[in-house]
Amino acid sequence: MQVTSTKKKLIITIVVTLFFLIAILLSTVFMSRELDLYFPSLGTGYEDVQLLIKDDSLVDLVFVREEQGGGYHARIKIAEERKPGTTDVTLTCYREGSEYPDTSGLNVNVTGFGTIYSGRLSFNGMHVTFSLLGLLFLSYSIMLFIWHREYRKSRFFSYGSIQDLGLSIYFLAQALTYFAVIIFSLTRSEPLTGENLLTVNSLVLSLICLVAMPVILLFAVMITISNIGLIIKEGRSPSNALGIILSIVLIAGLLIIAFLVIRTPSIYAMDLKDTAIAVARGIISSVFFYFICNLFSTLLLCQLAGHHKPAYDKDYVLILGCGIRDDGTLYPLLQGRADRALTFYHAQEEASGKAPILVPSGGQGPDECMPEGEAIKNYLLSQGIPEDHILPETGSVNTLQNMQFSKKVIEGNEGSDELTARVAFSTTNFHVFRSGILASDAGMNADGMGAKTKWYFWPNALIREFIGMLVRHWKLHATLLAVVILQASLLGNAQWLFSLL
Repeated sequence: MQVTSTKKKLIITIVVTLFFLIAILLSTVFMSRELDLYFPSLGTGYEDVQLLIKDDSLVDLVFVREEQGGGYHARIKIAEERKPGTTDVTLTCYREGSEYPDTSGLNVNVTGFGTIYSGRLSFNGMHVTFSLLGLLFLSYSIMLFIWHREYRKSRFFSYGSIQDLGLSIYFLAQALTYFAVIIFSLTRSEPLTGENLLTVNSLVLSLICLVAMPVILLFAVMITISNIGLIIKEGRSPSNALGIILSIVLIAGLLIIAFLVIRTPSIYAMDLKDTAIAVARGIISSVFFYFICNLFSTLLLCQLAGHHKPAYDKDYVLILGCGIRDDGTLYPLLQGRADRALTFYHAQEEASGKAPILVPSGGQGPDECMPEGEAIKNYLLSQGIPEDHILPETGSVNTLQNMQFSKKVIEGNEGSDELTARVAFSTTNFHVFRSGILASDAGMNADGMGAKTKWYFWPNALIREFIGMLVRHWKLHATLLAVVILQASLLGNAQWLFSLL
């Protein structure tokens, strides 16, 4: 299956974004030629209630009436002159025998586009705007998931698959929470206001993080427990404490977001003076949730890759080295990789009648008595594998070189400068996905299989894989984070957007 090119993805994303932005603009302009104003109940027993407009050349009154649940509902429209400006609108309630009426007022603004909104940045059609924003994010999520599926079908091991799945979850959660906020607002006596538009993106992102808090905390506790087991078994080192460090970062992020939510007078609506808190909370929440989604997609796909079973049609099976004992025997981790390859070797021979050639791969480290590839070969011979079924590679020092040098060894054995043989590789389960990506980087579309590891080892190892891939693709993440922060800043600062009108 052909994967959609980056250029085509960008064009599709821009077209979809422009479509929804134009729809939002048109719906806002069309629905905002009138404005519904809601005033809280000022009392009872009024003889007369009027809506006084300071500058009636800007807006005209359509009606004012008392609501059944209390309070007053007034509707105004743009005057025939259609000129921009600002005027005061005051609900004035007269009680018989009282010298002074009860009043409640606000500002109303008429824009050059022929729209009208109140001083609280409220305008008619707010639900439509929020719904279109939710649909925009839902469209992003669907497109990204489709592209994720393309990667999975075309090339099982691809970082684009991780990235697209993470972003799909990121936008899906926002879309669903937008719709939930809209439904919740319909149960309230007061409608959505512009202050909600000012804070809704911050609200959505913060709600997502807080709703996910129990799952994140449970994950942090489990990772910490596995790390403690790892440290007890393997000793203390910075790499063995990665899970604990990540847990601290996750908990700290949740506490900061919770603190900013508490500092906000109300989660649902706030005064405009709290814009800075809302925007800061939106940015922090968006960055935090972006990494949570990427972490989840990385761990999920790495876990699936670790249980992947290649088809029994391979010509070669690489065994990736990872260190040997002083006497040249294999550590349990490396022996697990060799045993996984042996299991596949015998299973394919039984299923198809054709045994693959095993390619043990790994050079000699400064503290090793022989190349890892040679040590693995000795182990394979001890397990009854014929020597002519073993083709060692003994020069590589990392996973990428394992793939690059093994590819050359296979091409030399095939007598061709281009790799056409079907290849699989055996490594530890947590390492399969990143190894597959590195195989692609080496120009080899190899299938992967994973050997099991101890329960306390794999969580920390998966986190190491996550950090390794994150650092390796830092430019991609820096670009996407810039877009995420821009989204949180713009949607969290509607006052600036309205000033453009």
